[in-house]
Amino acid sequence: MRRVASIVLACLVSLMSLAAHGAAEVEARELEIFKTWLKQKYDGYGCDEGPARFRNAAVEAAYGGRRFYYVLTHARGIPPPFKNALSLVASIDDHGDVQRLDASSLATYRLGLGRVTRPAEARRAAAAVLILSLGDPGQRRWPIKEENFTVRRERRAWVCTYPYDPSHASQVRFDRDGLLSAISGTPPPVP
Repeated sequence: MRRVASIVLACLVSLMSLAAHGAAEVEARELEIFKTWLKQKYDGYGCDEGPARFRNAAVEAAYGGRRFYYVLTHARGIPPPFKNALSLVASIDDHGDVQRLDASSLATYRLGLGRVTRPAEARRAAAAVLILSLGDPGQRRWPIKEENFTVRRERRAWVCTYPYDPSHASQVRFDRDGLLSAISGTPPPVP
């Protein structure tokens, strides 16, 4: 009996290893696609971070399966050291198509984001949207905590407000159907 259990366990470990290896290959392939896209669209760009996978637990929880990549130029309060400084987040679909996230086109943020029907879902989705819109998966300058959002209903829509401090706040809104309808905000200025 122990021998059978050992064989089954060994098979499971092997399958998990193969799945992890396959995921790493997909990520490496997508990163190359993203780098090629950046070179074609923004040749000569400069950045402090990336190109890299946008890894953030809140974003991954809200967007289940959608994969994001980014480049980031840190805000300094002075001109960046790059001639063509670039900060952006983009997603890559299963066909290898790259789509830049654009706050003026909310459809780019809606794809893969579930419908909001409860306050907890509104908080989770709003945190993910705000983290993506700020473009920093590590949230070094403006950490976004899901529990700090205030959520209220307004004309059957959801309004999620995130206060950075008493003078600065961001809002993420979802319409009466629970779909993302607006992103607005004023994070504190760079010191």
